[in-house]
Amino acid sequence: MSNGRLDFAGKRSVMMDAAGGLYALKKTLRADIGFFEKDFMFKAGLEGTREFLSSLTDVSYPNEPMETVQKMLELYSLRGYGDFKVDKFDLNTKVVEIVSTNAIEAWAFQENHSLEREPVCSYSSGLLSCICRMAFGEASVQDSDIFAVEMDCMAEGKKECRFVVGPVLELNKRFPKFDRPNSAIAEHELMLNEEILVKNMELQGLNLSLERQVRKRTEDLWRSENNYKSLMAISPDPIVIMTSGGRINSLNTAGLRLLGYETLADALNIKASTIMAGKDEAWDKITWLLEKEGTIHDLEMEFTKRDGSGFTGQLTARFADLLPGKCIEAVIKDISEKKMMEQQVKEARSESEFLNDLLSHDIMNYTFSAIHFLNKLWKSPKIMDDDRKDLSLITKEIQGAFELSSSVRDLSRIKMIDDEDATIKDVALVIAEAIEDAKRMFSDKKIVVNLDRSTAPRYVKCSHLATSMFANLLTNAIKYDSHNEVIIDVAIDNVVEKGQTYWQIGISDNGKGIPDDEKERIFERFHRLDTSVSGTGLGLYVVRFIANDSGGRVWAENRVKGDHTKGTKMVVLLQKPDEKQIAKMTKKPTGLG
Repeated sequence: MSNGRLDFAGKRSVMMDAAGGLYALKKTLRADIGFFEKDFMFKAGLEGTREFLSSLTDVSYPNEPMETVQKMLELYSLRGYGDFKVDKFDLNTKVVEIVSTNAIEAWAFQENHSLEREPVCSYSSGLLSCICRMAFGEASVQDSDIFAVEMDCMAEGKKECRFVVGPVLELNKRFPKFDRPNSAIAEHELMLNEEILVKNMELQGLNLSLERQVRKRTEDLWRSENNYKSLMAISPDPIVIMTSGGRINSLNTAGLRLLGYETLADALNIKASTIMAGKDEAWDKITWLLEKEGTIHDLEMEFTKRDGSGFTGQLTARFADLLPGKCIEAVIKDISEKKMMEQQVKEARSESEFLNDLLSHDIMNYTFSAIHFLNKLWKSPKIMDDDRKDLSLITKEIQGAFELSSSVRDLSRIKMIDDEDATIKDVALVIAEAIEDAKRMFSDKKIVVNLDRSTAPRYVKCSHLATSMFANLLTNAIKYDSHNEVIIDVAIDNVVEKGQTYWQIGISDNGKGIPDDEKERIFERFHRLDTSVSGTGLGLYVVRFIANDSGGRVWAENRVKGDHTKGTKMVVLLQKPDEKQIAKMTKKPTGLG
C-alpha cells in the first residue's frame, strides 16, 4: 500500500483488457455496441460492487448518504477501477452527479487511441448505481430503480467521464431517451453470452491472422510481379503476354523490336491475331493446343509485323496467372534466317550428292570398262609374259579405283539412310543380283556360286544398299581365293534370336582365311589384312554399316570350325518381316511367307 492506496497497475491493465475487450471486438467487427454488451457490463459492475462492499464487514459508514457515497467510492477506488468524485448531491431527489478522469473503460479506449460515438462506461454505471442504492438504504440492491447515466465520456474525446445517478423518474425528466439497463440477466444467459464472447474473441484472432496472411501473400505477389517484369524486360527473347480474350497485354523490348512497334502503347490491347499470318484461325489453333496439351513447344508458324512484312517464327507458350487474370505467355523466336540456311544446306547437300553420284557412276563405268578390256588384252596370245605382269599390276590398281569409288558412293548414300528407306525384298533375288555384279568384276576367273534358288520367297527387311553389301562380301571371297576355280557356298537359314525371327545368310569361301584375332578388326575403317590384294579398307566397314542400319548384323567365322586356314564364312543376319509388313511393302496378298 502506498499513501493509503494499493498499487493496482498490473491488475488495472488486465481489468482494462477485460472491460474493453467486448467493446474492442465490436469495433474490430465494425459493429455498433448494442444493448447486450451494455447490459452485460452494467450487470458485472452492479454485482461486483455489491459483493466487494458486502465483504468489508470491518468497515463502518457515516449516517449521511453523501458521506457514505464518498466513503464507498474511496474504498472501491482501491481496486483500481478508477477514482470517482461527487460533484453534485441532491438529497431530496436522490440525484447525484459523479465525475472521473480515469474510469477503467474509458481509459482502455484512450490507451488504444480509439474514439467512440457514444459513452462506453457501462461497468462504471453499474458500480455507481450499486453504491448509491446502498447509500440511500434501498431495500434491495437488485430491484432498486436507482440507475446511473453517463452524460460525457473520455472515450468520446471528453476531458472527464460524468455520470448522473438517480431514480428512473428523475432520470427520465433529464434524459427523455433514457432506457434502463436490464439488470436481471439470468445466470445461464450470462454463461452462454460469455462463451459467445470467448468464441468471438477467437474469431477475432483468426480474422487478424487471416488478414496478416492475406497481406503477406499480397506483398509476395507484388514482389513476384515486379521480379517477373524485370526478368521479362531484360530477356533477349521476344515475350508477348496475351489475354485469354485474344488481346495483347504486354510486350518486352525484344518483342517490340521483333514485331516493329516503337512503344508498348502502340501494341497494347490490339488483337493477338493481328501479329499472326493465319489471323483468327492461327489464334484458335494456339488456344486449342493450350487447352488440350497445357503447353506449346516450338510451334512453327508465320507472323506479321506492324509494317505488313512477315517472318517465320517458333512459338512456345503456356497459360499464366498474372495480374490481369488468366493470360497466355508466349516466346516468339524469329527463325527466318535459320530456315533459309537450312534450305541452302539442303540444296547444297542435294547438289553434292548429285555430283558425288555422277562422279562415282562415271568412274565406276570407266574403270569397269577398263578392267574388261584389260582382261581381254591379258588373254591375247600376242602379249608377252612380262607384259602380262604389267597388265596385272595395272588391272589391280584400276580394280582398287573401282572399289574406292563404289565404297565412296555407298558411304554417301548411307548417311541419308533412315527408317523410311527400309524395304522388303526376297533375299535370294538380292544375292543373285550381287553374284552377277561380282562375276563381272572378275571375268578372267572361273567362279561357281552355290545358291539354293528356291521358288518360295524369303523376305527380309533391309536397306536399298543390300545388293551392294552382298556384292562386297562375294568380291572379297573371290579376291582372297587363289584357286583356279573359285567355289563359294551361300546358305539361307531361318533362325530365332530373342524372340525375333531372322534369315541368316552364310557366304563360305575357300580362301586363305582370317586369323581369329583379326575377325573383328576387318570391319574397322581402312583396316587391310593383306595389302598384296587390291582394296581400300572400306568395303567391310560399309558392309557392317548397311547390316546394322537394316536392323541386323554381320560377323566372320571359320568355314571349318577350329581351323581358319580352310576358308572364311561371312554371316549376315537380317530381320524377317511379318505378313502385314510383307503385304504393305510388296503389295502382295498376306498369305505369302
